[in-house]
Amino acid sequence: MSYTILIIEDELSLQNIVAVYFRKSNFKVLTANDGLEGLEKFRLNEIDIVCCDVMMPNINGWDVVRSIRQTSNIPIIMMTALDSERDQLKGFDLEVDDYVTKPFSPSVLVAKTNSVLKRYHSTKSLNKTNLMIIGDLNINIDSRVVKINDEVIHLSKTEFDLLIYIIKNKGIVLDRVTILDEVWGMDVYVEERVVDTNIKVLRKKLGDSGKYIQTVFGIGYKFDEEN
Repeated sequence: MSYTILIIEDELSLQNIVAVYFRKSNFKVLTANDGLEGLEKFRLNEIDIVCCDVMMPNINGWDVVRSIRQTSNIPIIMMTALDSERDQLKGFDLEVDDYVTKPFSPSVLVAKTNSVLKRYHSTKSLNKTNLMIIGDLNINIDSRVVKINDEVIHLSKTEFDLLIYIIKNKGIVLDRVTILDEVWGMDVYVEERVVDTNIKVLRKKLGDSGKYIQTVFGIGYKFDEEN
């Protein structure tokens, strides 16, 4: 299987060398020279894994990770000269999957990438299910049926898609623009307040289970099972 990797690195000589090694290992390679370009390429392409530098112009690597984690849990490996324990812990707090310190061997980076992808897809396969059970909330994704205490809750297509999207990104704060793009589609113009309206209706239909959908003021919403 061929994977698509996005390499975000402002040091062009290193970027080119790393890209060559990944291409030799049958990866489809996309490159970006800074964080801003990297996020744009991430948005426009189907990416399987990201290798990202930390110290870059326009948008640094930490902010790139924060942005990606708003919408995706794909593997991310950081490439950086910052080798302190504090910096590495910061990366793992942001849910980075691995960390390589410059200078590093491109072969080792490729090996780490393959290892991370193997773990990721193994876990994804084990967790793949068509049934979600959260408290009294029971959701069958295949049949698109939502029940609370065995009582069927009738949701519109948009309400169901919105619920599933928020649950699949549980714990992640999702801004309204991201929700609009993922649920309504980027090719459809919808005002941001439509998200608020649908969330309000969805919470009402879910009753006590609506408490799991939390408002993050000034940003958007997140799904929190602990609430």
